[in-house]
Amino acid sequence: RNGAGKSTLLRIIMGKDIADSGKVQVHKSITTGYLEQEPALNENLSIIDNVLSSDALAIKAIKAYEQALLDQEHDYNDVTAAALERAHEQMAVLNAWDYELRIKQILFQLKITDLEQKVSTLSGGQKKRIALSKLLIEEPDFVIMDEPTNHLDVSMVEWLEHYLNQEKITLLLVTHDRYFLDIVCNEIWELDRSNLYVYKGNYENYLEKKAARIDSELASIDKAKNTYRKELEWMR
Repeated sequence: RNGAGKSTLLRIIMGKDIADSGKVQVHKSITTGYLEQEPALNENLSIIDNVLSSDALAIKAIKAYEQALLDQEHDYNDVTAAALERAHEQMAVLNAWDYELRIKQILFQLKITDLEQKVSTLSGGQKKRIALSKLLIEEPDFVIMDEPTNHLDVSMVEWLEHYLNQEKITLLLVTHDRYFLDIVCNEIWELDRSNLYVYKGNYENYLEKKAARIDSELASIDKAKNTYRKELEWMR
């Protein structure tokens, strides 16, 4: 339910909120990525600068190569030509050509085309798609998403379903998109009245298991009521 603490749980796992008790432990070798409902981007930068803001060596090489191309276009001389050659070599050393192609494919699928546009001029939905593309490009081991399919059209959602099913990642997400859950997830966590219930399987399986749990709880309540009535009669 809204207000049960789903987004708060995600923020605690990412260290953005502090829990009242307990601790979060993530192995130091694990890289994490987080897609918030309202992602924070640098409003003063362009789309491409926000997307390529990671410290990954391949991304740094791509940024240097793109900048060298721009510099040579604006002012062709020996210095810019040498810079472009160095950037080209670094792209080859880090095998960044495939990485660049992958970046362009992700941006294309999420319909992000004008890469030089300032983020401050974009709508909330466009910013969410940019944050999503940035997360997918960075390829963290552990991906946390809060309502990832908001602001995506049907073709984008279908592409994202296929993409996440192909990747070797651990995915934790909050979403109201039941079809997306059914296709992407193989374990459902239900947060209800401060209790966390874990169900193995997809969303359809969760609905069946939850119905059985509720029937069991109702039967226990009826049994308790009968016991209470008998005790009350005995007391009288």
